[in-house]
Amino acid sequence: MLNRHFSIYLVAYILPAAVGFFAVTAYTRLLTPAEYGVYVVGISLAGILGAIFFAWIKLSVSRYQAMSAEVDFRGTAMVAFGLTVAVLCATTPLVFLFRSDVSVELLLASMFVAIMANAVDVGQEFERAKLRPYRFAAISIVRSVSSVGFGLFGIWLGWGGMGLLAAFGLGSLAGIILNLVGDRTRIAFQRSQFMQLARYGLPLTLAGLSVALYSTCDRLIVAYLLGKDAAGIFGVAADLPRQFMVMIASSVAAATVPLVFRSLSEKNNETTRERLSESLELLLVVVAPVAIWLALAADQVAGTLVGVDFRAGVSALLPTLVLARFFGIANQFYVQISFQLAERPFMLAAQSFLTLVVSVALMFVLVAGYGLNGAALATLATEAIGFVVAVMLMHRAHPVPFDVNRLAGVAASAAAMAAAILIARSQVDGTGLVALIIVSLAGGFAYAAAAWLLNVANVRTLSLRLLRTFNRKALGV
Repeated sequence: MLNRHFSIYLVAYILPAAVGFFAVTAYTRLLTPAEYGVYVVGISLAGILGAIFFAWIKLSVSRYQAMSAEVDFRGTAMVAFGLTVAVLCATTPLVFLFRSDVSVELLLASMFVAIMANAVDVGQEFERAKLRPYRFAAISIVRSVSSVGFGLFGIWLGWGGMGLLAAFGLGSLAGIILNLVGDRTRIAFQRSQFMQLARYGLPLTLAGLSVALYSTCDRLIVAYLLGKDAAGIFGVAADLPRQFMVMIASSVAAATVPLVFRSLSEKNNETTRERLSESLELLLVVVAPVAIWLALAADQVAGTLVGVDFRAGVSALLPTLVLARFFGIANQFYVQISFQLAERPFMLAAQSFLTLVVSVALMFVLVAGYGLNGAALATLATEAIGFVVAVMLMHRAHPVPFDVNRLAGVAASAAAMAAAILIARSQVDGTGLVALIIVSLAGGFAYAAAAWLLNVANVRTLSLRLLRTFNRKALGV
């Protein structure tokens, strides 16, 4: 079931990621860095609002709904979401008491995006927790395609970055409608469920706020110190690893984390550890080659996927930001599961808050001294420190396994891919599409061959089994 669900979730994340890459390619050609910077700042504000007001609902749903298919938290979550929206609308305008220079249009657009995006995300948590990958995939794809379609229409109307913000919210609204229309089962509110969600989730508001501030403060600090043009370039460079790496990592988490919680609820420790080991191996198997490709083929990726005004800056920043994102993924999608398994939300909040403090301090120092390169270095240092702190805290929560034997095969396959890309780069000229295809094929073939020979994640075993099954069907046996 794990492999089947993972393949469906992979499609659910890969197709929107592909649409996202097309969008980045189009947006960076149709907008100036300053216009794209407006979108970056708006999305950053929406992320902060979402973390403050809605993260507790999403994390609580993912924790408790996955433990049993017999319990339904949807009615309770909808009431909690409605109350939270009311609080958001009542409190967010208070920002004008402190900053009168804030754009009203930008703040309203960010609020709209935060509400719509988090509404569909909560719905997707239910689809994932109830092990319904096909509905999850359909909603994800509709949301992504709709957002890009609305975005291109907004640019055509001349709305610039504000048009992209409106498009993202409308695309999420399309996903919400599909989620509500496709599920007609009875929904009920239970006070006991609400208290359960609140007790576990509300302490995570601090963690969610810290994570959102951390994920957006780099861009906001760059915009403050270097201007919107620099923020636009840094935003594109940071978005590429997110689109490629985080989307794929999310597909692994969507398939594995509910199964981990389900086995934990059955008090089967051995199965839980095995599920966790499978999760880590699968996570690295799919993320490591993408990280190697982005870091070592940065010139070709930037030269093909982004506009002329962005290429030089993105190419220079990408390797450092990819390594930073790799640490972040290992932390977010594996080590931090420990805190959820142990129901220790304050431990997650403390780790996230420490990461935020380190990030802000390093960003101001390094951006002021080294510009955009300093921003990338600050991001890398922060992610590495955050990972180390999470591992230290993990031993006091619910220790998660690190199977060296399984990870060695992934490391060897990644090394083979890196060597192949470096050789291919030395033999090709230019940074266009042809060069990108050659480098990508060389690295991909090397990684696949090494992984098959080393039977990483049982890929050789599964492929041979599939081949035998196909041969039997072909022979009519």
